[in-house]
Amino acid sequence: MASPILPEFFALLSVDLFALLSMLTCLLEERFPKAISYVYVIGALIGFGHIWVSKEFLIVFGEYMRFWYNVLYLAIALANVVAVNLYLAISKKNWTLAKAWSAVVTFPTVFISIFFVYNYGFLQGATFPLLMLQLVLVGSVVILGISLSVLLSPNLLEKLRRR
Repeated sequence: MASPILPEFFALLSVDLFALLSMLTCLLEERFPKAISYVYVIGALIGFGHIWVSKEFLIVFGEYMRFWYNVLYLAIALANVVAVNLYLAISKKNWTLAKAWSAVVTFPTVFISIFFVYNYGFLQGATFPLLMLQLVLVGSVVILGISLSVLLSPNLLEKLRRR
């Protein structure tokens, strides 16, 4: 029986993340180096090439191997999302935009990605440690809630610091 989610889905998700990063860094061009949006476009194009090459090797590589190199590409895309968030917070010292980026981009993408990886693992019989994924999923939801509350109520941090 074929899996409802193929491993190449993670590569498509990664291409979408690189395209999202390209568009958002282009919209915020005064806060980023000019070439960074083009670097993310190249990352998305590499993903399309990755999917095309993967199509040619569907029979040669098993589903297990295809899963791991597609999840590796997804991990690279997620690392870039987190890196942009850290760049805004640490290098540019733009904490308000970094909190907004964290609430709107970083944790939802991490949450959605972990959800799909967990779902894939559950359908395939858990060939990787699902307990760690469950903990990261719960942690992402908690951090998303905290970052949204801090974003929507900036005085909340001041109230917590006074106590």
